[in-house]
This record gives sequence, C-alpha cells and structure tokens, in this order.
Amino acid sequence: MYRFRLVLNKFIFPSLWLLSLGLCLLAPFYPNWVAQIYTSVLFHHWTLMLRFLFGWIPFAIGELVYLIVVIILITNIIRCFTSLKNINYFSHKLRFVIFKFTWLFIKLYVVFHLIWGLNYLQPDPTNSFGLIVQAPENAPIALAQMNELTNELIQELNHSKAEMEQFKSKKMDLEQIIDGVQMAYAKKASSNASLKFHFYSTKKAIFPGWGDYMGYLAFYQPITGEAIIRSDLPLYTQAYTIAHEMAHQLGYASETEANFIAYVVAEEAGDPIFRYSMLLQMFTYAQDAQLLLIAGTKDFDAWKAQIEKNKAALAPAVLQDRANIRAFFAARAGKQIGASTKLYDQFLIWNQQAAGLSSYADVLKWVRAYRLKTGSSTSYSQ
Repeated sequence: MYRFRLVLNKFIFPSLWLLSLGLCLLAPFYPNWVAQIYTSVLFHHWTLMLRFLFGWIPFAIGELVYLIVVIILITNIIRCFTSLKNINYFSHKLRFVIFKFTWLFIKLYVVFHLIWGLNYLQPDPTNSFGLIVQAPENAPIALAQMNELTNELIQELNHSKAEMEQFKSKKMDLEQIIDGVQMAYAKKASSNASLKFHFYSTKKAIFPGWGDYMGYLAFYQPITGEAIIRSDLPLYTQAYTIAHEMAHQLGYASETEANFIAYVVAEEAGDPIFRYSMLLQMFTYAQDAQLLLIAGTKDFDAWKAQIEKNKAALAPAVLQDRANIRAFFAARAGKQIGASTKLYDQFLIWNQQAAGLSSYADVLKWVRAYRLKTGSSTSYSQ
C-alpha cells in the first residue's frame, strides 16, 4: 500500500499535471477543438453542475472561497519563509523553494485553464451569429461610421428613456433586475440554444466595498460558477452588468464576447430598463471611440464641439442618469488600488486579448455588424 501511494505521488500525479500543462500550452493552436470539446462539452457540464450545487444558496459563497484561498496562500508563504532560519539555510534551500513555487504555479495555471481559462481560446461568436465584420478602410470612414452609430444610440436612448416614464413610481430592486435579465436570456434562448440556462446562479456581493479597491462592478467566479454583482451600483448599470456576467457563465470568456452577448440579449428582451441599461453602456463606448478618432486629427475644437453636440442631442433625463453614474465612480476613484488595474489589464493580454482593458469597447464593431445584419439599426442619423 505504501509503495502504491509512493508511485502515485511521485510519478502518476506529477505526470498527469505535466500532461495537462502540455494540453493547455497546445490549446491555442486548436481553437475549434477548444470550442467543440472544452467549451461546448466539458465546461458546459462542469458549470451546469456548479450552478446546480451552489445556485440555490441565497448568498455568494464565491467571495468567501476567494477569501479562504488568499488566507491559505499568505499563510503558506509566511510559513515557508519563517522556516528558513538564517541566510545560510536559505541559500541551501533556495533551489527547493524555487522548485516548490514553480510547481505551485504550474498547478494553479493548469487548474485555472481547466475550469475557465481555455474559453479565451475558442473562436469568437461572429461566425455563429453570421456576422461580417469589416475594418474601415481609413480613419475618416471609421469616424463617419462611429458618428452614425453614436447618433443612432442617442436617439434610441432618448426614446427608451421616454418609454420608462411609466416605471417612475415603481421601485426596482436588484432581485427584480436579475429576474428580468434571466427572463431575457430565456426568451433569446428560444431562437439561440447556445444562450440557454438550465440553472441560474446570480448573486449579490457580500462585500460590495471590495470592488472600490479592486476596480470591479461584478465578476464571474469560476470555482463556484456564480455571477456576482455589487448591489450598490446605480440602477441603470445593473441590468447590462448582470447580462455581461451571465454571458461569462456560458463560456463567453473575453470581455468583447460577453459585451456582445449582453447587447444581443438586451436588444431583443422587450424590457425597457434592460434595454436602457445596455444603450447607456453602448453610448459610452461609442462616444469614447468617436472622441478618440477625432483626437487623432488633433483638432481640439472639433473634439469639444462633438461633446457639446452629443450633450445637446441627449434628453435632459438621460444626461441626469449619466451624471449620477459618473458621480458614483468619481466618489470611489481614489480608493482603487492602482496595481489591480495593471494586473487585470495584463491578465486580459495574457489570455489572447491584445487590447487589454480597451477590449471592452471592441464590441462596437460587432454591434454595428449585428445591427446591419438584423436591420435593428434605427437609421435616425441618416
């Protein structure tokens, strides 16, 4: 029995870890296999089980899991260094310490990719949605396209806000918003089976204040399969943020993919609050891209004029909602740990998102292609 355990610990387990590492390193070269074998089968059933096991629990245990993991890691690091009694002993054990940390890193790398990270390597959903995404030939064409999209979004925002006047007397809480987004996914799944949920697991954050320091509004917890959202977010940011995290639960790993899925679900939801939440975010992305393109011309007067033009076109109630959202983030701007932004930016780059944090706005290219294909473009600007 002892000999069997020795073989298991010394040879079989290490061999399995190294084999898994090799598969993870080869995966980027076979994106279609990743989609067909990992995302559609292994990840799908794994997260289905996680949502079944943890979805019924009324609080987000994913945050507690992270807290426990961090405590264990810190404890082990301290224990490791305190065991090194003096400099000579440290020098003698240096190779052993490096080996242990390298082996720990390999295990964490493999586990992360097997429970979530390989989703970054699958082909983007433009093919499955039949989209033709063409890059503009030059900057003036890109600016003209972005002006058109921005103007359409402004008109849709104004119209959507007017539709929501009937909700003024109705107090909406986060649970109702979550239910509405889940219903929207169920509606869209009737025409697109890849968006179907068998079990839901969307939770309020236990410690929403953590997001002030780490810089998140919500996150997907791959260990528990939960989509966790801060309950203190402004009302009109909640629905789109929830839809974004639910897209991650389905294996749409990149931020561009999750944003696009959230857009598609909101566009066809028939829920005015959800659609308004989506339009606010899309307009923010579009205006940022619009102003960035104008900045490239170095015409500062045109840049200022465009801001004033957009403000004049937006309804006062929409401007007020945007001001409230900005105030929420401005009040927390000084709390965020600078290293957390750089770390997450690098994380996105490591996971095949070369644009880093700017990949959040890449969704505009897909949104424009989707609107052209489905005829959902309002053409207000024409």
